[in-house]
Amino acid sequence: MTKIINYLYGKKKFLLYAFLRIFVKFLGLTTNIIIIRALPITEYGVFSIVLMLVGLITTFGFSWSSSSILYYGSKEKAQSGSVNKTFWARNIIISFSLIITSVVFFIFRTHINRYIGIDAAFLVLIWLYVSVAEDYLNQYFLAVKRQIMSTLLSITAKIIYIVLILVISFDVKTLIIINIISHASVLLYSLGINSKDVSRFEYDKEWFKEILNFSLWQLFGFSGLYLINFGDTAVIKYFMTTDKVGIYNAAYKLFEAVANFVFIISGYYAGAASQFFENRDHKSIKSFFYKERFLIFGLSLIAHFMVMILSKPIIIKLYGYQYIESVLIFNILMVGSIFRYIGVFYMLYYNTNKKYKLQQAINIFRAILNIILDIIFIQLFGLIGPAIATTTAIVLTFLISFLYCEKRIYKLARPDLELEE
Repeated sequence: MTKIINYLYGKKKFLLYAFLRIFVKFLGLTTNIIIIRALPITEYGVFSIVLMLVGLITTFGFSWSSSSILYYGSKEKAQSGSVNKTFWARNIIISFSLIITSVVFFIFRTHINRYIGIDAAFLVLIWLYVSVAEDYLNQYFLAVKRQIMSTLLSITAKIIYIVLILVISFDVKTLIIINIISHASVLLYSLGINSKDVSRFEYDKEWFKEILNFSLWQLFGFSGLYLINFGDTAVIKYFMTTDKVGIYNAAYKLFEAVANFVFIISGYYAGAASQFFENRDHKSIKSFFYKERFLIFGLSLIAHFMVMILSKPIIIKLYGYQYIESVLIFNILMVGSIFRYIGVFYMLYYNTNKKYKLQQAINIFRAILNIILDIIFIQLFGLIGPAIATTTAIVLTFLISFLYCEKRIYKLARPDLELEE
């Protein structure tokens, strides 16, 4: 017990970061509750479509290249003390993305307005620009290991958002404008960028090619992960009813909220892990993967068991008794979440050792396997079938990563031992 207490004290910065990330999630939940209570159902449906559109375009238009700052910026920082080459390489990539997105919005603005239900395509485009800038700052602060600053950035935007929706009467258009204002406010954090990290234009052809290659593979991986819930939903809709889709997705969204906290771990440790591997710091690699990894996973395992034990009252309280069927689905998915928490450490290994192609190939394989198992298991087990399929796909792809990564990590952690490849 004393060792655990001492460890937790030694990791107070990580715990503060994790707490702040949880606080960000809480603020997001609070804003959603306020908006749902204020808007008529129809208008909330329109706003949901706007959120879906912004999220979709951000993910496939911009986010696929954002992690290059985190992983390659950290490596460059370890090598030269700046992130300048990475910064300008990503600027070139993002410039093309912004141009293409802007042209698409201009050409299809009428269709976009018709799809949303209101004349808001131009406002949505501005929102996308602001989201890209915010994500840029967030990834920069993570890359230079200023994790608390990256979280304060998100907290600032959400607090301003909550204050504005509490004091201003709003419709959907006003909400979009409020989002733009609140997220644009974090641009003030750009004053916190160290001028030594980014300076005049610098183009390194080989570095750019490597970042572009990395980013494109991230895009493929994002596509695969996006297809998982899409595949579950499509299969349930085909074989069952819309009500069953709602019951399943109520459980899935709750599972996703828990499982996606793994990105707290990857976001916090990615910069340090990149530098460990870049510098071949065997002692730090050993400490991280064979001490901190097990303690972090142990704590997450306890948290998972607590959530699973309390899953029934949690779901009834959040969704109502009509969603009682979601409880078993959620608990099956939570088994998959446990393996995601182990597997996030392999993601760090892949991305910091230029093995990202393999990682994204595994993600795509997982998505395809998930859909195939969905079709088989829904006919065998009913509505819990897709949950079993999702968890099975997670476990099987975890085993692939375990077999590939574990020996290599051990070899890097213990160079004194001669292991055969």
